[in-house]
Amino acid sequence: MVPNKLKWYRNKKLDQWICFWTVPFFYTLFGIIFVPLSWMMPPRSPNNELAQIVEFMQSQNLLIATTLLILSIGLAAVANACYAIQMRRMSVSPAFRIAFIMGSVAGCIVGCLFPMFCFGLGAFRPDYDPKILAMLYDFGYLSFIGSLGCFCIMWSMLGLAIILDKNRILPKWLGYYTVWQYMTELFAATVWIAKTGPFAWDGVMAFWFNMVLYVPWQIIIYYQIFLAIKNQPDSELGNADIASSGPATGATA
Repeated sequence: MVPNKLKWYRNKKLDQWICFWTVPFFYTLFGIIFVPLSWMMPPRSPNNELAQIVEFMQSQNLLIATTLLILSIGLAAVANACYAIQMRRMSVSPAFRIAFIMGSVAGCIVGCLFPMFCFGLGAFRPDYDPKILAMLYDFGYLSFIGSLGCFCIMWSMLGLAIILDKNRILPKWLGYYTVWQYMTELFAATVWIAKTGPFAWDGVMAFWFNMVLYVPWQIIIYYQIFLAIKNQPDSELGNADIASSGPATGATA
């Protein structure tokens, strides 16, 4: 008999739970990097004076933030795997899951790594010409906020999979919420046109409206993923059986 203190180790969902509980850690660290550490978010104005831009771009905190991000960004893949494994259980084409994964890769590179590299690069060499720093400043914010469309394919695949799924792995209302959430990200395209007002990168429509929907959605969907893992029967896990001790039978030299 396996001692009680060891039974958790033989839980077939242990791998999923390990992946799942890295998610709140990652998003907490993500928030610390982009808000109190770098003060990149909430977004600074595209109309800041050159002196304000230079002061921000030469902050040593940007180097610390960039270092932490490149050390932890791989956890985003673990977070997205939690979605993908539940999408695998849905009665939809594998194309949805593959498109979801590919969309997450594109979004992570363009919408996360690029901007942080731009801001970190500005702090790496304090002797950069102020106009170069201003260009990196624009590049960073336009990449971070202006590329939210990269995530549209990712979230649309998830939302449509939930709506079309006949196995009801996740509640159908969550699919509609997901579709509505990613539709608001299309407003981000306006940041390439508007430098002031609600459609600028710090504007009500291009940034804040999306955040009001995105933040609670992110919390809600991970709670639903938690319930999906909890209720998933062992027969659907697809884990390899634990090999019995001793040499395999029928092995040849």
